[in-house]
Amino acid sequence: MKKTIAIILLLAATIPATFAQSRRHSDSKAFDYEIRGGINLCQIDGDASGNYNKIGFHGSVGTSYPISDDSRCRFVVELGLSQKGSHISNSSLERNISLLYVEVPLMIAYDFGEQRALRFAAGIAPAILAKANVKTDGAYDALQSDNYKRLDALPICVSLRYRFTDHIGVDVRWYNSMLNIANENGSGTYRIFRSNKGQFSRLIHAGLSISF
Repeated sequence: MKKTIAIILLLAATIPATFAQSRRHSDSKAFDYEIRGGINLCQIDGDASGNYNKIGFHGSVGTSYPISDDSRCRFVVELGLSQKGSHISNSSLERNISLLYVEVPLMIAYDFGEQRALRFAAGIAPAILAKANVKTDGAYDALQSDNYKRLDALPICVSLRYRFTDHIGVDVRWYNSMLNIANENGSGTYRIFRSNKGQFSRLIHAGLSISF
């Protein structure tokens, strides 16, 4: 796991230099860059709780490159941290699930409007679990903390961003895991087909973006 995170951080360190070199050999407006940050409203489908009542955070850096002649259709690549999970509170159980992921959203985006202020994007956001912290009735639960898979390979994501100025905007996204994120499941739901049963992260996140 430590080696995997080290490789990701190494790639993150080389991304700016790679993009800068590519930009020098292409049109100055080919790439755009963005820093994002904000809050997540999270839940886990299949964990006996159905509310977006777990609050987390997210932050990322990214770039996009035009894949159409008018530069409106773009391929987006990001690298970031996102805190997901859920909060289960009922008469028999009080549990807080906090899952910190390193994620790499890969999306196709389209810029709308004369000033291209509105961007709609959709794609996938593969994520590696960096840390799991589950507390049951206020105490650290080692068994539950170890129950989550190291890879969430196929979360789908949909994004909407609006820029108020050339550099500052607001961003809203919806994520939904398509593959089971837990090893063992006392209860659960399913995605796509019934054998794909277990727990699935679902979240809405909102925040600010800085473009340059």
